[in-house]
Amino acid sequence: MSVFSIFMAGLMVSWTAVQTTAVKALAYSQLQNDQMRVLDYLKRDLRRATKVEIYNGATLVTDTTTFGSELRLTIPDYYADSREEDNTHGPKTPTQPTMPDTSICYGTALTVRFFSLNGAALREEAGISRTVGAATGAFTLSFKNETDGSIRCRVGFLQGRGTLRRQLEVLCSPRYRLWQ
Repeated sequence: MSVFSIFMAGLMVSWTAVQTTAVKALAYSQLQNDQMRVLDYLKRDLRRATKVEIYNGATLVTDTTTFGSELRLTIPDYYADSREEDNTHGPKTPTQPTMPDTSICYGTALTVRFFSLNGAALREEAGISRTVGAATGAFTLSFKNETDGSIRCRVGFLQGRGTLRRQLEVLCSPRYRLWQ
C-alpha cells in the first residue's frame, strides 16, 4: 500500500507539472498569434497610408533616433469592415471611388492609430478602438522613422512575471514613400 501511495504521489506531481506546462505553452502560443495579428494590421495599414506620423505622448517624433509609442496613419476610406460589431458604425458596403480630376478619390480619409494601453495592443480607426492584442499587461508597441523613409515597428510581449519575452521587429515602407 505504501509503495502504491508513493507511486501515485509521484504520478500526481508529474501530471500537475505537465498540465502547468501545457497551459503556459497555450498562453504563449496565443500571445504569438496576437503579436502576428498586430503586425499584419500594421503592415496592411502602412502600405495604404498617405501620411505617417509617430508620436511619443503628445510630441511628434521627427528624428530617426527616437522610438515613439504611437503610430498615426492617414489612409483612404476605401474599405468597409464586415464584422457585426461595426453595424452601428455604418454600412458594410465599400466606398465607391470617384475621379474628380486626374486622381482617384475614395471619399474622406480617416486616421488610424496604433498604441498600447495597459499592455493591450489597440488599433483605433476613425475614433473606434479595437483590441488586436488582448493580453492585458503584456504588449508593448514602439515605432521609429528610418533614414530611408521606412518605419521600424516593434511589437513585444511578456508572459507571466516577465519570464517569457518575445519581441518582433519589422521594417515597413509606406507605398507613397516608395514613389518619392
